[in-house]
Amino acid sequence: MTYNTPEDYINAMREAISSGAHTKAQELSTQALKHYPDREDIKKCADILAPSKITSVKRPIDKGWQKSREWVSQQRRDRKYLNQWVAVRDGELLAIGSSIDDLVEQIDDTNDVFFTVIY
Repeated sequence: MTYNTPEDYINAMREAISSGAHTKAQELSTQALKHYPDREDIKKCADILAPSKITSVKRPIDKGWQKSREWVSQQRRDRKYLNQWVAVRDGELLAIGSSIDDLVEQIDDTNDVFFTVIY
């Protein structure tokens, strides 16, 4: 099929999306962008239909969080504090409660605190 105007491309993209042909709509947006790179409506369509981009960032392991997760894992294995909320920082138990609200009331500084239920 031949598309003579930007509107032809946009209409074809709409039809493709309506019929569930998302890959076709994406291909059309790429073609339209090649033919009409300065058209804002085409740029917008191409941006919307572009494949998702995933970026990951490698961060150094936070030793405090790692210690806290290890502490929680050990309590789960030992079956301690079952069905209770716990607050842990740097692998040290700070508080035990029946809800997260109970924990927050008991702790002055919640920065870097790992909150979870032991199950």
